[in-house]
Amino acid sequence: MTDIGFEHINWLTVLIGAVIYMVVGGIWYGPIAGKAWMKEMGLTEEEIKESGNPTEAMVKSFVSALFMSAGLAFVLSMPAFRDSGWQGGMMTGFILSVLLVGGSTFPNYAFENKSLRHFLIHMGNVTIAMMLIGAMMGYWR
Repeated sequence: MTDIGFEHINWLTVLIGAVIYMVVGGIWYGPIAGKAWMKEMGLTEEEIKESGNPTEAMVKSFVSALFMSAGLAFVLSMPAFRDSGWQGGMMTGFILSVLLVGGSTFPNYAFENKSLRHFLIHMGNVTIAMMLIGAMMGYWR
C-alpha cells in the first residue's frame, strides 16, 4: 500500500500557504502587475473603486487558496517528495503551477479570446505564490 495520506500533512502550513497566496496576490495585482491587469480587463482605477466592497471575492479567493495549498501539501506529503527540502518544494510548486494550472486554464483564455498577456499576468501570480508556498512547506516539515 502506498504511504500517502492526511497524517503526513502539516495543516498549519496549509493555512499559512493560503495566507501567502493572498499576500502575493495583493502585491502582484497591486504594484507589480495591477496596471497591466486593469488594462487587459478594460478597467480604470475609478471603476474598481466604485465596484463596491471586495470582501466576498476575497473570502472566495481565500477558500480557493486553502484548496490549492492543501493540494500542494498533499503532493509534498508523498514519499517521493517528503524529504525534498525547500528547493524541492519550490520546484514542485513551479511544475504544478505551470504544467497543471497553466495547462488546464489556458484553454479558457483561448476560448474567451483573452490575450496571452492576460494569461501570463494571472500565471505569474499563481506561479510565484505556489513556488513560495512549496518552499515553505518543503522547509517546514
